[in-house]
Amino acid sequence: MDLKCPGCYKITTIFSHAQTVVLCVGCSTILCQPTGGKARLTEGCSFRWKQH
Repeated sequence: MDLKCPGCYKITTIFSHAQTVVLCVGCSTILCQPTGGKARLTEGCSFRWKQH
């Protein structure tokens, strides 16, 4: 899925079941945090599912 950073609006592609903390490339904001299953998105992040 694509995530849009709420600070600098850069788009980052991540896996829905990410096992590590994902940081924004532009401003180092935390975009998502791992849980037991799917990653938890940071409040304010916009997302878009990829088409198969």
